[in-house]
Amino acid sequence: MKPRVDPVTIIGLGMLLMPLLTMWHEIGGHAAFCAAQGGRVTTIGAFYVQCGGLSGWARVLMACAGVLVNSALACAAFAAWRHSRGDPARLALWLVRVSEGFVAAGYLLFSGATGFGDLAPGESGGLGPVASPMLLRGGEFVLGLAIYVLLVRKAIRTLAAMIGDGRDTQRARKTIAHVYYATAGFAAVVTGLMNPIGAMITIMSAAASSFGGLAGFISIGFGTRPGGAAMEFHAGRSWPIFIIGAAVLLAFAALLGPSIRI
Repeated sequence: MKPRVDPVTIIGLGMLLMPLLTMWHEIGGHAAFCAAQGGRVTTIGAFYVQCGGLSGWARVLMACAGVLVNSALACAAFAAWRHSRGDPARLALWLVRVSEGFVAAGYLLFSGATGFGDLAPGESGGLGPVASPMLLRGGEFVLGLAIYVLLVRKAIRTLAAMIGDGRDTQRARKTIAHVYYATAGFAAVVTGLMNPIGAMITIMSAAASSFGGLAGFISIGFGTRPGGAAMEFHAGRSWPIFIIGAAVLLAFAALLGPSIRI
C-alpha cells in the first residue's frame, strides 16, 4: 500500500495557490488595512502595495497586516484540515496551512537578517524608526528561526498523518513538497519579472517570499523515517485544477505583474 499523488495536480495547486495566497497577503492584508484606517491605496502590484496618508501606529499596523492575515489563514486552514474529509481537500488545506505559516515566519527571518521588508525597522522598513534597530532585528531573526523550525517539524508530522512516514511514502512526499515548492517559486519569480520596478522587486519580494519563504518544503520532502509505515492516500490527476490554476496564474501575472495604479 503506497500513497499516490499525481504531479499534474500538484503543479495545478502550485499555480493556483501562489497567486491566491499572495493576493491574500497584499490585498487582504496591506491594502485592506490601509483603506480601513483611512489611508489611500495608490498602487497594487503582484508582490507589494503602496499606501499613502498613514503615519505612526496606523502605518505600522498596515505594514504588519500581511503577516497577520497569513497567520490567521494558517490557523483557519489547520482547523479546517483537522475536520476535513477526502484526500484532495485535506491536501489542499495542508498546503495552504503550511505555505502561510512558512511565509509568516519567513518575514521575521528575512526582515531580521536583511533589514528590509514589512517587519524591518528603519526609514525604509515597515516598522519605521525604532530605538534599537539591531536589537529588534536580532530578536526577529531568532524568533523567526525558532518558529520556522517548529513549523517544519509540525508539517512533517501532519503530512505523515495523511500519507505515513515510511520509505514507501518517499515518492508521494517529494511530489507534494518539492513539485509544489518549485512550481510556486517559479511562478512567483516569472510574475515578479514583469514588474516595472525591475529586478529589485523580484529579488526582494517574489523570490524571497517563494523560494525563500517556502524553503521548508525541501526538508518536508525528505521527512521519511526507517521503519515507518505508509498509509492509503490518493490524489489523482485533476486536469480541471491544472487548467484553473494556469488561468488564475496568467490573469495574476497579466494584471498585477505590471501593477495597477489607482
